[in-house]
Amino acid sequence: MLTKRMTLTEATSSQPSDAHNASRERRAREKQALRASILRAAGEVFLERGYEGLSMRSVAERIGYTATTIYLYFKDKDDLLFALLDEGYADLGQRLAQAAATERDPLQRLVAIGRTYITFGLDNPLLYQVMFMQRADFLAARLKQRPATRINAFDVLQQAVKEALDAGALKPGDVLTYALSLWAAVHGLVSLVITLPLTDADLVERLIEISLAATLNSVRAAPEARRGEGG
Repeated sequence: MLTKRMTLTEATSSQPSDAHNASRERRAREKQALRASILRAAGEVFLERGYEGLSMRSVAERIGYTATTIYLYFKDKDDLLFALLDEGYADLGQRLAQAAATERDPLQRLVAIGRTYITFGLDNPLLYQVMFMQRADFLAARLKQRPATRINAFDVLQQAVKEALDAGALKPGDVLTYALSLWAAVHGLVSLVITLPLTDADLVERLIEISLAATLNSVRAAPEARRGEGG
């Protein structure tokens, strides 16, 4: 009987603990959702009003909270903007790395990276504009303080270019020059679609195919050169 009473006590005492854990997890999800809303609102305000027009109060008003709430998550507007950029660059870098890992052929790997970059930009137009298209002078100056956030994604592209050059799939050239040229091509396409904007999905898909093909054809090694490299 004593054993039974102890077991019953233990079972009863675990119920408040389970409820507490569930409540804690719910609060954590709510905090994460609010943080995401703050970042999204910051991006919107930054695009509409520029850096000078971005403030903790303007972000708070956008989502219906007080500025005090925003300060619980970020110390100032630079910290807020950096967080938005950090998460964007980290997400882009991870996506590009995953795309590169799916292809063994060096040219198809570059195509996969290009498509993934374009998809990221078109799926996240507001974030993309903050990352690459708005107030580049401000962003470049501040990113010098934290360069790793931006470099990771570009490293993936440079590594893929190097592997394609090593395999003889590209004309002899400089890794950095080729990587910047490919980046310029996909960035230009994303910027064009966002700013016009282009909403015809079929047209956009044709533009993607033509742009990627034209860019790679301009640096692709001649078939006989690839055979010679392989032989």
